[in-house]
Amino acid sequence: MTYFVVEFPTISEIYKNNVLNNRFEIGRNIYNSLANITLKRYKEMIKIQRYRQALELHKTNKREANEAFKELCEEYRLSEYEFHKDVKPMQHHFKKNIDSNTSQKIATRLWKAFDELLYGNGKQIHFKKFGEFNSLEGKTNKAGIRYKDGYLLWNGLSLQVICDQNNSYELEAFQNDIAYCRVVRKWVRKKYKFYVQIVFKGIPPAKRNKETGHFKRTTGSGDVGLDIGLNTLAIVSEKKVKLLVLADRVRSFEGEKRLLLRKMDRSRRAMNPSYFNPDGKGLVSYTFECRWKPLYFRPLPPSG
Repeated sequence: MTYFVVEFPTISEIYKNNVLNNRFEIGRNIYNSLANITLKRYKEMIKIQRYRQALELHKTNKREANEAFKELCEEYRLSEYEFHKDVKPMQHHFKKNIDSNTSQKIATRLWKAFDELLYGNGKQIHFKKFGEFNSLEGKTNKAGIRYKDGYLLWNGLSLQVICDQNNSYELEAFQNDIAYCRVVRKWVRKKYKFYVQIVFKGIPPAKRNKETGHFKRTTGSGDVGLDIGLNTLAIVSEKKVKLLVLADRVRSFEGEKRLLLRKMDRSRRAMNPSYFNPDGKGLVSYTFECRWKPLYFRPLPPSG
């Protein structure tokens, strides 16, 4: 299934903004509390000998090591399902503000970080500081955070969603089914503004020119050849030939490296003059005299 996201601004009063800020802070506290519980289990797990044996086994047999890690995680309740169970009593305490679907998504968010720590390249689980937790999302558009008839509905809170009726992209997006909604908080001009990101199911609509209404990119016909290199991409068709630079915003250090190598070479020649010719070009050729004398062995007398 293909998904795409469209972001819309919202209109809300001051008291609604205060309610949303309070819910984001509750979400941050739930995340940190759940992280505290699971980190204690993780620290107990890494102390045992079986965990260290699994680490050693990972160097030779990754498949068996992953099975050992999986058994340890089940024993110490480190899984997404267990995270959902742990977050349930926390959500029940804040049920007037946070629904069950949103709390489970918070647990899933933490599990992705733990999954990187256990099986990926993650090094540490970080707690969310004040102002760092700025998004909350649901699981479906039927309960919890949901969009309906131009409004975002969430636990008794209603926010008007601004949709441009002249924007064909947004209008065509609503012809697809809605998977779930996400509330995003952004710091704009010294205050928080709230947006809703609607995740649609399907293929995103083609972008149009706002002035003319025509498609910006159209599907053509004919054969096209591509030649992908290390730094460039060559495109050849019947009418056009293009050469695109890959990662054109990446800074190149080739010039600085060349200057640094020349500086190192000059320093090496200045600090070791006896190893180079007087003009500084090429190595000095040395001739060695062999002072070893050949050894002659006296033949043994015939036996008998």
